[in-house]
Amino acid sequence: MKKDLLNKIIEKKKKKSEFLIITNLENAEGCVYEKDKPIDKNFEKYKEKINFFAERKKNGIIENTNIFVENYIQPIKVFIVGAVHIAQYIINFSKDLNFEISIIDPRGYFATKQRFPFIKIINKWPKEALEEIRPDKNAALIALTHDPKIDDPALQYALKKQFFLYRSSWKQKNS
Repeated sequence: MKKDLLNKIIEKKKKKSEFLIITNLENAEGCVYEKDKPIDKNFEKYKEKINFFAERKKNGIIENTNIFVENYIQPIKVFIVGAVHIAQYIINFSKDLNFEISIIDPRGYFATKQRFPFIKIINKWPKEALEEIRPDKNAALIALTHDPKIDDPALQYALKKQFFLYRSSWKQKNS
């Protein structure tokens, strides 16, 4: 891998950008590619198939070629609604899974730095918090309070915004 390509990769990873590394396994030529941006001329004829990998966030070799596609995706943003006991276990379980976790709970006596160190805590009503944050399809929601006035608006927001694209893609493909 060439040094300038490696520097681009390092910079994009620092910024938590979504990108792909395209590599010709035959001659080790490669490039960084971002969907909907121009692609290196050596890979133009594969752009449609590369975008197929990008949409599905999959890695692999393009069929009948020596072109390897590797995806670097943004961490999934996980919003836990409800700073209840089980949230602590979920955070401990998922801390090494490349998730960005936030706790949303308007009840400040539950959502504290003492109970959730190193986690972003948002002491607002879920609908208000999510409208400010404006998460995209690369987000997931876990509702834990069992209180409809807290959980329901968050769930409605997540359904409306189609949180977590993987499920949406599967549903469309299998409809």
